[in-house]
Amino acid sequence: MTNQTTRALSGSGTADAADSGQWLRAFFRRPLGRALAGLAALLLIGALLEPRSVAPAVLLTMLPFAAVLCVASVGQHLVIQQRGFDLSVAGIMSASAVLVTQLAAGGGSGRLGLAVLATLAFGTLAGLVNGLLIRALRITPLVTTIGMNAVMLGLAYGLSNGVPVSAHPVLVGLMNGRLLGVPQIALLALVMLAVAVFVLARTRMGRQFIAVGVNPATARALAFPVARYQVMTYALAGFGFASAAILLSGFLTTPTLLCGVPYMLTTVAAVVVGGNPLNGDKGSLPATLIGALFLTYLNQLVISLGFAQSIQNITQAAIILLGVALPAAFRGTTR
Repeated sequence: MTNQTTRALSGSGTADAADSGQWLRAFFRRPLGRALAGLAALLLIGALLEPRSVAPAVLLTMLPFAAVLCVASVGQHLVIQQRGFDLSVAGIMSASAVLVTQLAAGGGSGRLGLAVLATLAFGTLAGLVNGLLIRALRITPLVTTIGMNAVMLGLAYGLSNGVPVSAHPVLVGLMNGRLLGVPQIALLALVMLAVAVFVLARTRMGRQFIAVGVNPATARALAFPVARYQVMTYALAGFGFASAAILLSGFLTTPTLLCGVPYMLTTVAAVVVGGNPLNGDKGSLPATLIGALFLTYLNQLVISLGFAQSIQNITQAAIILLGVALPAAFRGTTR
């Protein structure tokens, strides 16, 4: 082999290595890439620490909890994309669970359908009020949504008189049934999530929505309806929270009056763990959904290892902190 040939092969190998390095850097710059890598790493750790936690049967039992969190996290993702936070998720979900069970109690399937529609309208209206207060009165999103959360939790107690009601039998059967071995609640959630991802990524409205969050000033210059998008994002979030509450009510059979409380910070955590920016830069809804799967499996793994609830909370908090710190550090090293 001549020296010229050797140098050519060496140069080719160096180019391939450089291309691989660039591909990896590009992969980890994307929220979806970081989210997938994090989930894969967690599953590997889980397989090493507790092999049973990655068994197909165990993962299938995890899907209903992941489905509810994914649907609720869509609403939070939309709000964060518009540079806000929505901490009314706990109250809206709790009040929606009470509403859908109370309205459908003692009736047939037709009454259940009306109860579902009324609950979705209720959640959307609560979110719309959030958006109008934030936009019209210039109240910060955290203050507004915390206040709405308190109102919704009070409403949940007022509507129920402090006594939870069982969900309609049709709703219970639908959410606890299986189709080809897969939980139906997960399949329903998958359809809803696919629609949300398609609208956000493939429609003109979705692209304008993202543009408003990334750069409101430029969006105004392009005559996009900025105010409308900023208000409607909270209405859509309320719709998502109510949808998640309906799924949760059927799955739990008798939802507690505070069934939405665990989702207040967990939905924010799903967005963060998904590697999405919190400053309005373009995020990835699929990455948020991967983040929700990550958190659901993490909770299951911690329980499988026999840790107490306090350890679960500390672990989740540490994951959130790392989810915020590591992407920031990564962006700093790639400038």
